Formats: sequence, C-alpha cells, structure tokens
Amino acid sequence: MVKDALRIAELEKLLAERTAELIQQGEELSVINSVQEALVKEMDMQAIYDLVGNKIQELFDAQAVIIATFDHEAGFEHFNYHIEKGVLSIPDSRPFDKLRQHLIQTRQKIIINESTDEIRAKFGLKVIPGTEMPKSMVFVPLIVGDKVTSYVSLQNVDKENAFSESEIRLLETLANSMSTALENARLLKETEQRTAELAVINSVQEGLAKELDIQAIYDLVGNRIRELFDAQVVGIATFDHEKGYETIHFFFEKGERYFPIPRPIDTFRKHLISSKNRLLIDKNVPDVVATFGVKVIPGTAMPKSILMVPLIIGEKVTGYVSLQNIDRENAFSDGDVRLLETLGNTMAVALENARLFDETNRLLKETEQQKAELGVINSVQGGLAKELDMQAIYDLVGDRIRELFNAQVVVIATF
Repeated sequence: MVKDALRIAELEKLLAERTAELIQQGEELSVINSVQEALVKEMDMQAIYDLVGNKIQELFDAQAVIIATFDHEAGFEHFNYHIEKGVLSIPDSRPFDKLRQHLIQTRQKIIINESTDEIRAKFGLKVIPGTEMPKSMVFVPLIVGDKVTSYVSLQNVDKENAFSESEIRLLETLANSMSTALENARLLKETEQRTAELAVINSVQEGLAKELDIQAIYDLVGNRIRELFDAQVVGIATFDHEKGYETIHFFFEKGERYFPIPRPIDTFRKHLISSKNRLLIDKNVPDVVATFGVKVIPGTAMPKSILMVPLIIGEKVTGYVSLQNIDRENAFSDGDVRLLETLGNTMAVALENARLFDETNRLLKETEQQKAELGVINSVQGGLAKELDMQAIYDLVGDRIRELFNAQVVVIATF
C-alpha cells in the first residue's frame, strides 16, 4: 500500500513536471510563431523587435525587458526595445560596459540576483537615464555563428532573486530560436536597403544618361529620397567655400516645395564640413541648434529630428543631404542613418559628375558666344574691307545680330 502510494506520488510528480515542460514548450513555440508571423507579413525590423519584446514581457511578467544589438566595429550597443514598468522608450546608443564585453567574450548568460556596490563596480553598471537600478538582472546573448550579435535582458527593479531557473532556461531557449529569426529579418532588411540604394543610384545614372541639367538631377534625387524615407523634410545643398555660402537646390517640407536664397554657411554647417561626419540630432533640437546659431528657413518649422549627411569629394565636403522630422524625436532609425550615409557616398560622385557636366556645358556656351561675337566682328571687318557705305555696314551688323539673338526687335542708333 505504502509502495503504491509512493509510486502514485512519484507518477503525479513526473506528470506535473511533464505538464510544466509542455506548457513551457508551448510558450516558446508561441513566441517563435510570433516572430515567424512578423517575417511573413514583412514587417520592418523595429516592428519585429516590438512584437518579440512585448511577447516576452507578457510571458515573464517582467518589470523591464531590453533587446539590444551590438556594433562591434564602433564598440556600441544600440537599444532596439526597452520597457520599464510599462513605459516604452528607446535609450541613446552607448559604448560597451564591462558586462557587455563579458557577455560578448564568454557567450554565456549573466545572472545578477542582487545589485550590490561590488557587483556594479565589477561590471561597470550604470542606469539608463530616467530609469532605476534593477535589483535582479538576467542577460542572455543572441548568437549567430560564433558571434554575439545582440542580447535579451529581463530585469526587476524591486526584488532580488526575481527569476527562477525555469524562467531563465525558457529565456535561453527563446534566445536560441530568436537569434536566427531576427538575423534573417535583419538580412532581409539589409537586402531591401541595398535594393533601395540601387534604385536611387540608378535614378541618378538615368538622369545623367538623359543629359538633364544639374537642377533636374537635384530634383530627381530629392524626390526619390522623399519616396524612399517617407520623410517630412528633405534638403540637398552645396557649399561655395570661396564665398562662404550654401545654396539649397532642393527643399521639401510636408509636401510643399521651397526655394531658399543662398545664405552664409552657419556654424552648424561649418561643423559638418570640418568633421566630415554625419550629424544626427534626435532630441532637444531647438536647444542644440541654438548653440550653433542656426535659424530655420523662412516659412518653415523647427524640426524635432535632424539627420545631415555630408557629400564628400576627395577630402572636401561639397554639400549635404538632410532628412528632418517636424513632429517626432528619434524619427530616424540606425538603418535610415546607414542607408543615407551609403547613398551620400554614392550620390556625391554622381552629383559632382553632373555638376562638372553642367559646368562644361556652361563653358561651351560661353565659347559659342565668344565665337558668335567674333563672327559679328569679322562681319564688320569684312564690310569695312569691302569699303561698303556706312548704311550697308549698319545693315550687315544688324542682320547678323538678328540671326545671333533671334530677337524680334533690333535697333542700331547713333547720337
């Protein structure tokens, strides 16, 4: 009897464990299916991060969830998803701390069950601005091949030892499945970006092939960028370094075309020229640009996000392309920045070739004009050489001028 009771208890325990395993596997499958569903719907990368992050938050009932990716070349982490106590935010990218470096090197999860001064010092932990220092943290790496590409973190602000072993195992299992799905999504996004880049480049080349004038090419490129980024504001400008002026060749704001007059190069543009690096201001724009003495173009609004990419030929910044958003901070993703930088590098050469073509045409017209002038002079000299009377010379010159200028009225008079 006792043996039977023990056997029944053992079976019940095994059944409970197996049931828990099945529930856990079902939860894992639910998250994986959510990621796959997002891929099928061709949602953008941020939408997939949001979907996965929200699903993890529901699954673990976590106070804080973070999904971040690593830029190994720059040594920065980029936050793709961040929520704490129900508040969503995207913190600024920041350099790797000791914890992230340890995560990358070991490729093993990190569990911190109590946030002591010693542990914070060991890992160089600093709170994200506007958030609290967690008391419990779990960091699980997402690995593609042999490389840690990103991580998922669960955190609890109020409790130590907040996450059980089974929850940590579940997060590890999910991370293994998610890493491949998210990497596929990232590669898909990169492919789309490259296709978009190629489309813009082809548009520029098409414009050059049709021998459009330089303004027509600025219009063509600017309109293509407007479609590509769905930007509220797009601007293309060039610098005249000798005169210290910038000329804005293309400027659209909320569907309206503006034709700003050339203006002196301000401190903000001078910083772009000297640094030769893109400028991204995605919050507190009025305060930041005020330090540079920037003024908005008459009739336009102060943006809340600015992205400005230099156009560089050799070592010289010849101009820039700018995207702006009037209504939103943090309007441009890392992908947008990378894409516009890539386009800027390609467009700089194409637009410079178009400018040189335009300059060549202008010089050719000047040469033709000089030839025409010489023709008139030669006609006069020919008339004098033939000793025509004065009126005949006036008639000869007048007729030549009519041909040259296709004028409706030509007058030659003496006082």
